[in-house]
Amino acid sequence: MLIGSIVGWEAGQDDLFNPQSPRNRDDCLEPFRVLKAQALACGIELHTLDVNQREEKIADFNLYIESIPLITPGQGKNYLIRFETDLTVLVNANSAYLQQFDGIFTWDKNFLEADPQSAIGLGITKAKLHTITIPIPLPAEFMANSVVNLGFSARPQFCLLIASNRHANRADERELYSERVKAIRWFETNAPSDFVLYGHGWKVPQKRLGKIGKMRYRLAKVPPFLLGKPVFPSYGGPVKSKFTALSQTRFSICFENARDIRGYLTEKIFDCLFAGCIPIYWGDPEIEKVIPKTCFIDFRQFQSYGALYSFLKDLSEEDYQAYQIAGQQFLASPAFQLFNSTNFANAVIDCIKQDFQIS
Repeated sequence: MLIGSIVGWEAGQDDLFNPQSPRNRDDCLEPFRVLKAQALACGIELHTLDVNQREEKIADFNLYIESIPLITPGQGKNYLIRFETDLTVLVNANSAYLQQFDGIFTWDKNFLEADPQSAIGLGITKAKLHTITIPIPLPAEFMANSVVNLGFSARPQFCLLIASNRHANRADERELYSERVKAIRWFETNAPSDFVLYGHGWKVPQKRLGKIGKMRYRLAKVPPFLLGKPVFPSYGGPVKSKFTALSQTRFSICFENARDIRGYLTEKIFDCLFAGCIPIYWGDPEIEKVIPKTCFIDFRQFQSYGALYSFLKDLSEEDYQAYQIAGQQFLASPAFQLFNSTNFANAVIDCIKQDFQIS
């Protein structure tokens, strides 16, 4: 039996595989339960690092699911799942850090296809790199081959945005955290009755990077405090269920944390499609190679939020339903299967089997 440790899940105690974990919001941990089951079927036993240490099991390999300092040198092979962009996790663009791993799993096409000797390649040999997609669990409420709340009538809310109030961890023109705030402010000023903001951290001003950013953040706190007004009037609090909120809304401002990073396609657009809500998307520049353009509204096609709003308001019921049906057809297609938990688990396990010559 091959032994593997999962490193980076701070809760430990195999909590990563527990469907009842309080961290398992929207069943986000399903990919790791599938990974554990697929591994066991191949004669590989997976636990979080602390469990293996407590039971004095010597791991043959360690799978890092967060980009944290390497804490298992000389204790078997080490692999990294490079989930985040380097705008959020700076060390994901650090050559010295990445060189320590025996294998790196990533969705980043720029990184995967780069010349190892280039600035983007970071000196990482092609043999170390393995392609994955960010796995997308199906919501419990999702029904295949059926559009949720077809049309306008069961969708009383016009538009929403679901995100946390955060900032990129380095200055980069591709970040979209600040662009989300621009969208929020436009709707609050020009169409307040047609917009709701959900997520964590919006009782305070926009989070900003650096010393000057933090100073601006502190100053922005003063007027709302003195006037006794909310910082973001559209804020409706943390969402209890993304599926429920999206299924009652026609459109969603669906921006990734960053734009123009090939392959960076997260759960945001899929959450909308599951619930029959039409995503207004900005992020992966090659989105149409994966998800048909008939399924979403491409924000890049509009010169302003005013132009976008006019388009949304003028959209007919028939055209709206066409977007919904196209989304349902995509979710039923083989193209969507690339993002399921089984495909993710197979990519990881197949690499480990090959490295350890397991048939």
